Amino acid sequence: MRAAGTRRSAACALIVSIAFLPSPVAAQPGRTTVCQQVATNVGVRNPTTNQVIVILADASTPAKATLEVATRTPKGWMCAPAMSARVGRKGVRPLLDRRSGDDTTPAGVFPLGTMTAWDGQVFSFFGNGADPGVSAGTYRRVQAGDCFGATPNNVDYGHLVQRPKAQCHGDDEYLPSVTSAYVHAALISANMEPNVSGDAPDEIPYAAAIFLHRFRLDGNGNPVGTSGCVSLGLNNLIDVLVGIQPTTMFAIGEGKWLLANS
Repeated sequence: MRAAGTRRSAACALIVSIAFLPSPVAAQPGRTTVCQQVATNVGVRNPTTNQVIVILADASTPAKATLEVATRTPKGWMCAPAMSARVGRKGVRPLLDRRSGDDTTPAGVFPLGTMTAWDGQVFSFFGNGADPGVSAGTYRRVQAGDCFGATPNNVDYGHLVQRPKAQCHGDDEYLPSVTSAYVHAALISANMEPNVSGDAPDEIPYAAAIFLHRFRLDGNGNPVGTSGCVSLGLNNLIDVLVGIQPTTMFAIGEGKWLLANS
């Protein structure tokens, strides 16, 4: 995968919160929004979750999307106001149809991801900045030597390993160098540990990892598409990370597809 920009990016991810987001908004009587229906579908299949992060890709503009936080209430699922988001430069594609480097974001329903770093730390959030206050899992402060493997059919693919910057190259990504986009990020469990397809010979490399991270901007200051991650503006990103719950599920895709596959 590539981060939005000129060099290849090893990873991407996604997350949502309600702690500091605007209050959820109910649909008008007799009407159900796409977000509410997707959350309802996901909730039926995952009865322990009370929060669904719904990322709706724009079919007419591949890199654009909205992100809504759906919350289970006694009156049903309610969705907070939509936030502007970005997905892959070439849109979204079902995970099993996706391949590393194709500039799409995996479509599907996924839980919060968990990864084990080279030093043994198990984490679900990371960043070059200090922990903003997450509570759903451990936050890893990026350290020297943190290299994310994204070279398909290599043992390091989809794993955080230790390498000096000079040896973290090609498809792989040296996290300490990505100070803006990865000021804070979260993992989404699409082809993630413990069962990563693509870290052995002849396996299909669906995705090295998917993160939710900060927008990257073009020369005019406008957010751009990613190589497969989901991105948000900094303030929204922090709110989302802080509000994520351990059982949150992430639903990503175009509206019609998600309604049929959530």
